[in-house]
Parts: sequence; C-alpha cells; structure tokens
Amino acid sequence: MTDDGNFAFLMLQAFEFAILRREGAGKYAFVGKPPAFYDDLFPPADGHPNVEPWAISPMLEFFVEDAEGFFARGKPGFIASGVWEEDGLTEENTALKAFAVDLGGEQAIVVRLLREDYTERLGVLRKAREQLQETRLLKSDLTIFREKSRIDGLTGIFNRTTFVELILDEIKRSRILEYPLVLLILDIDDFKKVNDTFGHLVGDKILQGLGAALKGSLRRNDILARYGGEEFAVLIPHAPLNEGAQVAEKIRAGLAAMVVPDAPRITVSIGCSSYSPDETPESFFKRADDALYAAKRDGKNRIRVK
Repeated sequence: MTDDGNFAFLMLQAFEFAILRREGAGKYAFVGKPPAFYDDLFPPADGHPNVEPWAISPMLEFFVEDAEGFFARGKPGFIASGVWEEDGLTEENTALKAFAVDLGGEQAIVVRLLREDYTERLGVLRKAREQLQETRLLKSDLTIFREKSRIDGLTGIFNRTTFVELILDEIKRSRILEYPLVLLILDIDDFKKVNDTFGHLVGDKILQGLGAALKGSLRRNDILARYGGEEFAVLIPHAPLNEGAQVAEKIRAGLAAMVVPDAPRITVSIGCSSYSPDETPESFFKRADDALYAAKRDGKNRIRVK
C-alpha cells in the first residue's frame, strides 16, 4: 500500500468507515479493524471480517458491479452509491452509503453507516431504491430478450440474422489474420414429403434432432445456424477446403444414421465452399449455395464442393 493510500485509509477508519481494498477483479481484503456496525450487518467469516458483504446485500451487489467498471478504467477519483436501508438489518433511522475510491495506485470500496441525518430522507430514498430495483430488473429482461432474439426458437441454435452478422465478422478477421474459412449449407432431402406424410409436429422433431446432432458433432468455435426452414449453415474457421469437406462428410453420414423416435430417417445434401480473400461475402455464400443445388441435382444425400 502506498503512503498516500495508507494515510487516506487511516483517516477513513477514524471516522468508522469500513474499507475493502481491491486486490484484483472482484477480489477484496478488509483493511484494519471493522467498525461495530459492519460486523453486525455482515457477520464475520471464520473469525475474519466479511470480504463479500454484497453476498448478503443486493443493493451493495448492484453497486459493486458499477464499481468494478469504474476501477477497470484506472482513473483516480470516486463514485458513490445511493443511500439505502438494509431490509431486516439496519436499525430505525439508519442507512448505508458506499463509495468506490481510486487513489491512483490503491482502489477500495468504502461503506459508511448514516444515522440521524438520514431520518428526513426516508420516503425519498425508499422510492429511489424501488426505482433502482425496477431498472435492474428491466435491464435483466432486456438482456434475456436480446439473447432470445439471436436464437432459433425450435432448434436452440443461432438464427439466420445472427449467422449473417457472425459470418461478416469472421470474414473480417480471416482477412486480417489470414486464416481459411469453410462454409457448409445443408438441406434436408424431401422434407416437404415428410411434413405432408407425417405432419409438421414430426417435422419439428426432426429439425430439433438435427440441430442437436449438429451441435454435438462440431468444434466449439464452429458457427451453426438454422438458416431457414429445413436449411442449416455451418461456418468452420481455420479449416482448409479439404478439411471442411471431411467435416461435411462426417455430418452427412451421421445424419443419415440419426434416429429420431417416431419419425422417419432423413438424409441431407451439403454444399461446401472455401472463402477467397478477394471475393465478397455474397459470392462466398452463393458458391456454397450453388454447390448445394448441384448435390440435389446429382441425386441428393451427397456433398458437392465449389
């Protein structure tokens, strides 16, 4: 600890502030002896001051999320929380306030107990706390919504819109880092006949089974999506064309052997292409799509490369 940091922390301790020095992302150590209020609100662990009071206090947990972002910027200064009561813990006419402090070498979260000066602010602060909680819940809901909007609801894999975004990003990286990309486009053979004969519920089961089988057969960094209807797309980074064709054959054979309960066996046709740095993304996709149609014309349940 620097001399300046040590002096500042000593001053805060003298005014009964609880000080948690940051030792790394999400890691804190207690400085000195905790004031009485701190141990009352946040019981010690194994005889030592509690270094994760946010595990008990939802409001403090919200603040620590903001504090970590502030600390990551590495600029001296401070940010403060709102004032809050701790349900079932703080006494009447008392509340808590927290600060994130960066001393230009030392970082800490400081917790203070407010007493008499808090009484007249109770009504306003309760309302502010309710609004903060509502905002946090809304943000959480929006995150879930955004995640769902990227996923195909039936198969649980990426949808077409997301795949287009990801393939454009991957093409940019492959140009800069000069690594190969292979694109596979798969289409279930005679899927309309399956739906007409067995019904759409059985068709949906097949699509779900196919999505699960593809996820299980690909590498972690491969990008898989339901591109539309019975059509799926796979982007394979860091793979030359011959390796991509081998992956395609593995997929074709695996799906031909796939068993979905109460559903007929299916086969797929696959088009395969390798990205050329001087072509457009549209050309890359069109070559794989043309190869798919060539596989269909040549009898289905096969792979064609273009």
